[in-house]
Amino acid sequence: MKKLIIIIFLGCFIFKCFGQKEFEATSPNYGNVPILIGEKVPDLTFLHVLNGEKKPLSLSSFKGKAVILDFWGTWCGSCISSFPKMDELQKKYSKYLQILLVDDSMVDTLENTTAFVQQHEQDGEIFTIPIIWDKGFTPILFPHMSFPHYVWIGADRRVKAITDGTHFTEANFERFFAGLELNLKLKER
Repeated sequence: MKKLIIIIFLGCFIFKCFGQKEFEATSPNYGNVPILIGEKVPDLTFLHVLNGEKKPLSLSSFKGKAVILDFWGTWCGSCISSFPKMDELQKKYSKYLQILLVDDSMVDTLENTTAFVQQHEQDGEIFTIPIIWDKGFTPILFPHMSFPHYVWIGADRRVKAITDGTHFTEANFERFFAGLELNLKLKER
C-alpha cells in the first residue's frame, strides 16, 4: 500500500510538472492585469487560428495596421449576425485594418468552436477574417462579461477604445486610422 501511494504521488508530481510546462509552452503569458485605453498592447500571438492558413498569428504580422478584436461566442446570435458586416469592413479598409474574431467564451471549447467554423464552411459560408479561439490571455487582458465586445487597437499598438458595435461609423473609422483620439463610450465589460 505504501509503495502504491508513493507511485501515485510521483506520477502526479511528474504529470503536474511536465503538464504545466507543456501548458506554459503553448499559452503565452502576457501578465495578469487588464490593458486599459491608452496602454500599449504587447505583441500578442494567437495560437488557435481555425480558418485560413490555420497557423499562429501575431499582432506584429499586421504592422502598420489598426486591429479590432471582435470577441464573440458560438451561441451569440448578434455576434454571428455581425460577421458579414465585419467582413465588409475588413474588405473596405484592408489597407488600414485587420479584424480578428476571437472566441474566448467560457462556454465554448476548442472542439465546438472548430466544429462551428467547419459547419459554416460546409454550408458555403467562408470566413475571410481570421477566427481565433483563446482561453488563455484574452479574458485577462481584455475582460468582458457580455458579447459582442470590441477592442480597438491603433497602428501604434495602443488601445484606443473598448466598445459595443454601435460605434462602427465612417467618422470613427477615419479618426481611428488617422491615429486621432476616439472619445467613444467605454463598454462596461
